[in-house]
Amino acid sequence: MTNPTHGPRTQGFPTQAPAGQAPPPPGFAQRQDLSFAPPARPPRRRRGPLVILSVLAAVIVLALGFVVGYLIYRPADGPAASPLAAQDGTAAGDAGNSFSAAGNPAAGAGGVFDLRRGAVFVQTNDPTTNEVIAFARSDDGRLHEVGRYKTGGVGSGSFEDSAHGIVLGTTAGESSPQHNIDSAQLLYVANAGSDTISVFRVAADGLQLVSNVPSGGTKPVSLTVNHGLLYALNSGELDDRFVLKFPDEFLDNCTHGDQPSVSGFRIDVEGRLAPIPASTRPLSGGGRSGCSQVSFTPDGTQLVVSERLATLPQQPPENGAIDTFTVNPDGTLGAKAVQNTSGAGPFGFSFTKDGTALFSEQNHADKGKGTASSYTMLGNGTLKAISKGVPNSGTDSCWIVPTNDGKLAFTSNALGGGSISTYRIEDTGALTLLHPQAADGHTRDGTFDVALSHDSRWLYQLNSHFGLLQVFQVNSDGTLKFIEEHKAFDITLPENGGQLPPFGIAAF
Repeated sequence: MTNPTHGPRTQGFPTQAPAGQAPPPPGFAQRQDLSFAPPARPPRRRRGPLVILSVLAAVIVLALGFVVGYLIYRPADGPAASPLAAQDGTAAGDAGNSFSAAGNPAAGAGGVFDLRRGAVFVQTNDPTTNEVIAFARSDDGRLHEVGRYKTGGVGSGSFEDSAHGIVLGTTAGESSPQHNIDSAQLLYVANAGSDTISVFRVAADGLQLVSNVPSGGTKPVSLTVNHGLLYALNSGELDDRFVLKFPDEFLDNCTHGDQPSVSGFRIDVEGRLAPIPASTRPLSGGGRSGCSQVSFTPDGTQLVVSERLATLPQQPPENGAIDTFTVNPDGTLGAKAVQNTSGAGPFGFSFTKDGTALFSEQNHADKGKGTASSYTMLGNGTLKAISKGVPNSGTDSCWIVPTNDGKLAFTSNALGGGSISTYRIEDTGALTLLHPQAADGHTRDGTFDVALSHDSRWLYQLNSHFGLLQVFQVNSDGTLKFIEEHKAFDITLPENGGQLPPFGIAAF
């Protein structure tokens, strides 16, 4: 079967591309006891004052020494604490990573890593033990691996055609990939192989697993959080394979198994999830539903799902659909609206802070036919198109993220050599293409998930073909300056039997 989503991959898979533990901060120096012998044969009337002054001076010296030592070696966030242990029992940073402030370019202010100030998270999607890899971000945007943390679930071991497999934020909302709030306390992860959702608490120096619960369906691939609610998109796919026969047979997810659906959960203050009764709802229906992403609108009143394939009356499946649900006060979903799209194959989407919806459209991997569209949400939950299918010359446009000021949007194009395109967002919400390729010479096939830092200064891109995490600086004109890349995963290419499993990225 030829994969209508990504098309034949007869080329574009070159050979794989290339990714210390320092002693703990020194303690205070051993201080010798100080003695103060009285001067030889002093007059009796002056001995008492001299001794008192000498003792007072010694106390002052010792106190000053303690204060100076504390200021030099104090941690950034209170009393010293040992790094959190990774879930496999390995201390954070024990994978050949140095935590020395001096000489480590990834050290943050004061030489201390703090994932709550700047971080990037990706997941392995490993079919044996799914893990999240945590990277700390320095002021120059560079990354340093802090640790790898088991989710308590397993991945599918295969590429997932989805967006927002990892979500960062709080119980109140998302800080990445959708920037509705500016806080990074909890990390939510979809375990596509074990049909579960994991929640981590983000500490300064690592992740702490809070819970791992069933997702309410089969194969969760996308998550969203808002106002104490979490909804999971379950693809229903029962076949974990992506590559059926290289180079021309690939499997569309959401098309061979249970009907795709969404399920809701309440989140308590600790990040624990509790399923909401009667919250599970199917998508548009039919046997082919290439579900891609679920997200709340910024105000949390609507839930939106993109389907790059959809079985709708009098419409070819390749056109896809967008489903919207009203969110009831009790967390369940109300009326569903299924609507046609401006372009073919809606995939990833995001919202500006004023509520304009931006969609990437893959056009089913037709070479050079990637597009993006923008919509405004009407009061009844339906979408009204602003810009329709604005081309970017890329192939397989799948993920899109806007800057915090709502002026620029970046779309990643997975194939055709891989590229990241930049659009200008007009005040009306209309899209204008600025740069078909914003990062010349540093992207390649497999340019997948993208995320922006919370200040929109840095863009991070996950390349699942080569296991790379790339770092770019965002320039004011919408171009991207390549900073570095990390070899985050060991990948087997499809021609050698690989399935390209990693998916999902969140940044802060």
